[in-house]
Amino acid sequence: MGAVTPVWAGRAVVLVGVVAGATLLGEALGLGVVVVLFALGAISARVRRPATVPTTDLREAEPPAQDRWVRVWWALAGGLALVPVLRAAPWVVVPALFASAAMASLAVTGGRRWGQLSAGLAALAARVPLGPFLATRAATRGVSLRPAGAAARGAALAAALLALFVPLLMSADAAFAQILENLVPTGWDGGELIERALVLTLFVALGGALLHARLRPPQAPPMPATVRLGAVESNMAVGALVGLFAAFVALQAATLFGGDQHVLQTTGLTYAEYARSGFAQLLTVAALTFAVLGAARRWAQPHRILLAALCLLTLVVLASALKRLGLYEETYGFTRLRLAAHGALLYLGALFVVVLLTRSPRALVATTPASVLLFALADPDRRIADHNLDRYERTGKIDVAYLRTLGADAAPALKNVVSVCVPDDGIAGFNLARAAARRTNTAHRTGASGRCDPPRPTR
Repeated sequence: MGAVTPVWAGRAVVLVGVVAGATLLGEALGLGVVVVLFALGAISARVRRPATVPTTDLREAEPPAQDRWVRVWWALAGGLALVPVLRAAPWVVVPALFASAAMASLAVTGGRRWGQLSAGLAALAARVPLGPFLATRAATRGVSLRPAGAAARGAALAAALLALFVPLLMSADAAFAQILENLVPTGWDGGELIERALVLTLFVALGGALLHARLRPPQAPPMPATVRLGAVESNMAVGALVGLFAAFVALQAATLFGGDQHVLQTTGLTYAEYARSGFAQLLTVAALTFAVLGAARRWAQPHRILLAALCLLTLVVLASALKRLGLYEETYGFTRLRLAAHGALLYLGALFVVVLLTRSPRALVATTPASVLLFALADPDRRIADHNLDRYERTGKIDVAYLRTLGADAAPALKNVVSVCVPDDGIAGFNLARAAARRTNTAHRTGASGRCDPPRPTR
């Protein structure tokens, strides 16, 4: 990497890491993380990949077209990187950050086929361990380390001599000891210095890995299918699955729209018990069906009509699971886990729609980060609070203890129900959700320390 990585890129990555180590420690995820991630992305995007030796006559070859999908990957990476300044809930922010890193990795590596896309998604994670070495080697190119080595040896020798003589002189004269104690700054914490060094190393590693992935993208050789099933066996297998799904969907039409009495007469369960008993199984069926579709396209030759029918029937199965989940939530209320299940169902549905509309691997890959971004923008904690308050208006039932566990995202909706503790942020930790929460009557702080009073119900 040292022969091709621009010196300015390596030094810029190290500088961003130094800023991150100096400012992000002790701050909540917020504006500082967003700025650092955007800086690393901008550095890696500005680095040009080395030119390759042409294999055709340039006078006859057409100029290579720019891959528009690279812009899509960067747009998704940037949108996901903005989540820490928009949302306060860690269970929403952390997955968005991982998805942003994956999209940045794909943006710097590119790729069209499944093998190239998989290698591109994993390139960043694979090269993070060597990231600090790769970035610092580029940053120090052309810099002589001999003066620094002499200075380091001199500092070590001086420290050894002072460590020997200072204690003796301090014990010999109390006034001299008092002067030295007054000169030494208080509040130094060795553990904090180590933590800042770790933060610095983490972001330098991330930047170095991005640079290396940009300049030397992984080469994924094509992997043609060595075994393929014929049309007869493929159609029989997929057709049997379509028939099974069709029968199940016909039954679901009766149970979903037949009302409580039909469920009680058919299963002997309450509607809530019926909803809870089948949701996980239906979710598993949908996920396995997606795997079957992928295997069928790679190793089999089923008719396209059968594949389309399987996708459509699976969408009905997902709608059934969504209905069951809604029934369960009406009975027991809304939680983060149940809303995440909602998101998983809608995400699987989006995948099946994309399979119906296109065969593009990149469109399928883009569905995942786009779903994560849309889930974050939907403001999950606030949505949970709103749903539970609406349910309270209809049923008179509400779980105040659970509402207290929701964070700053839900504070504006809960201002008349519970108090939400929202401490002050520094500049690096600035977050729009926490700022909005502090503007409501739910923010309670004590003194200049920023510590919060325990929440208390107001209803």
